[in-house]
Amino acid sequence: MLGKNHNGTIESILQSPLLTEIKQSIQNGILHPTYCRGCIDREDAGGQSERDWHNNISKPFNVKTANLDNHAPNLIDVRWNNTCNLACTYCDSYFSTKWASIKGDITNNEQNHTIKHQYQQLIDYIEKHNTHVKEVAMVGGEPLMMKENNLLLDVLPDDVLITVISNMTPDFDKFPVPNKLLSRKRVGWSMSFDNIGKRFEYVRWGSTWEQLDKNVTTVANKINNSQQHGGIHAVYNIYNCTQLCELKQYALGKGINILWQQVSGDHFDPILHNAKVRKLAINEIQKYRNMFEISESDKNFLDSTENNLQHGTTDKSKEFLEFTEKLENYWHPDQQGKFLELWPDIAEAL
Repeated sequence: MLGKNHNGTIESILQSPLLTEIKQSIQNGILHPTYCRGCIDREDAGGQSERDWHNNISKPFNVKTANLDNHAPNLIDVRWNNTCNLACTYCDSYFSTKWASIKGDITNNEQNHTIKHQYQQLIDYIEKHNTHVKEVAMVGGEPLMMKENNLLLDVLPDDVLITVISNMTPDFDKFPVPNKLLSRKRVGWSMSFDNIGKRFEYVRWGSTWEQLDKNVTTVANKINNSQQHGGIHAVYNIYNCTQLCELKQYALGKGINILWQQVSGDHFDPILHNAKVRKLAINEIQKYRNMFEISESDKNFLDSTENNLQHGTTDKSKEFLEFTEKLENYWHPDQQGKFLELWPDIAEAL
């Protein structure tokens, strides 16, 4: 929204008239109607925005007297490209080179080649200002696989908090980033998966449960014995709405928590399915409440989800079945018939 890095330097973008206009608007007490739209909409809906994230990290300052020309990068959100080893069922080629290869999506596969000549310039900029950096969010694609993150970690002081969102399936022995992260003081691990065993392998296509479990065990041991923190970052969807207790039991066995995130608006959302599917999902939530001690964040998630399931009126079951048929017969042919085998209760309800 501020500029294309391959058209100039990062400094030229951060000193551009557009960013000056945005800063001036904020200094005048008005969130910029275009640039700030995402945060405005999220806050209007009662949620937390990225503005909250930035403000919690940055030191307090007087907005009215702030110098519009200064820029100190306190928080850096790093998404170098879409390099990824998985073709997860609810992902796509924009975020995954694996999917781009499967679908023959040349445009998104080329995403990895368009700005490589600028990566070093960005790393040099971060190194130049690294005393200002408080937190770096490593996102993907799959950030544990990216050589750019390997270079970036070398220029970040050890007191910088690194938060990483990873599918946790790359072989830690083959990539340097995981072990560099494990050797740092402050790392927050968001381990992105939502099922276990064969159901995990179906949803997170391209890896094995054995590799995932090995990596999670390594990171969980680090979390439980150091200043590092983190847990499972799970997306609530049709593939796990009847398996919540199973995932929770796995998390407890590793001594880590689950942070639930909801998928919404498409056929992966259990709330948008027929009454039989929603009833199965409600039963699982009630079972979850009975089996486990419920944290405040769990309670908010469960209450909101159960209420929405009880009042659902949309039915995207046909759309999901059509997607599954295409997935198993065309994109992931080795998974043919697996949905019926692994989720017989949902398949029957659909």
